[in-house]
Amino acid sequence: MLIDVLGQESVVASLKESLANDRLAQTYLFTGEHQIGKTTMALALAKALLCEQPRDLDSCDRCAACRSVDTATNPDVRMISPTGPSRMLRIAQLWPRDGVKDHPADKAMLRDLHFAPVSGKRRIFIIEAAESMNEDTANSLLKVLEEPPSYAVFILTAVSTQAVLPTILSRSQNLRFRPVAEPLIAGALINSGVTAEKAAILAAYAQGRPGVAMRAAASAAMMIGRAEVLSAAIDSSSGHHPIVAFKIADDLRKASAKLVETGPKDEDIAARTLLSNACDIFLLWYRDLLVRKSTDGAGRVLNADRVHVIDEQIKRYTADELEHAVNLIQDTRRYIGRNSNAQVATEYLLLCLLALGTH
Repeated sequence: MLIDVLGQESVVASLKESLANDRLAQTYLFTGEHQIGKTTMALALAKALLCEQPRDLDSCDRCAACRSVDTATNPDVRMISPTGPSRMLRIAQLWPRDGVKDHPADKAMLRDLHFAPVSGKRRIFIIEAAESMNEDTANSLLKVLEEPPSYAVFILTAVSTQAVLPTILSRSQNLRFRPVAEPLIAGALINSGVTAEKAAILAAYAQGRPGVAMRAAASAAMMIGRAEVLSAAIDSSSGHHPIVAFKIADDLRKASAKLVETGPKDEDIAARTLLSNACDIFLLWYRDLLVRKSTDGAGRVLNADRVHVIDEQIKRYTADELEHAVNLIQDTRRYIGRNSNAQVATEYLLLCLLALGTH
């Protein structure tokens, strides 16, 4: 249901107002961080539009139409996402193209766009990570987005409006998804059976992205990965000589592989994704050190299960050094996101971190 999408009340209000006034846009662009709730909202809107027993401008979440959206079997809802080593959206995923082995023509999302809905009044087409369309793929959509069939609703997701080609942006109504407050994420985790201590740690790690926290809570391997990456973070602030930076980097690389259950097959993309996730854990660790140092040991830490280690390690640093460490980690995360060599960037980060503090 729309109301169940965590922490996105303004988006829900906007969609419900459009539904109430029968002024639903035919093309939406949902923008925001990965795993913040964009696809969840797209599917919730699909249910609201196709529900057999709608109530309060939302779905009942129980009828056959709602259940079929949940199980990805509703014939009036289609969704595509980037595939292959390059993680790009291809024209053949949208339109039938003969001879494309990875994307058979009969699976193309828009193969029968101009056919009326099978069972409902609408047909919903969800395109994830629209920023991964190259110009040719985006251009193939322009005419249909400009003059879509009356029953068609397109929902595109992207990390930001800047990441989407202007021609797509100009034909879409943008709804911005904001980071979700930690207490909301922690509360949702607790309601799902997670302990309060674990929920607080995961909510902090998620940095406003409920999907990150929920997946980590459901995966024992990911929790082990978090512990091992945190161990590497602790090693980086333990006063070791910089010569051990490469060993810690190797430990970090191995541990970060456990932070996701599945990932892209391309090795470089996978390394960047995993080490970017690991940087989030490093960032929280050094944030805790900085907060504790700046408040003379009184500040609330996010890694509450390591508070005794934190209080011991802050003796090595000045507040300025810890602030510099936080900035270094944030810069490294940006470099990795911009296609820098992830392993080299991480090794350099660790050399810099190990050079801080008293020895």
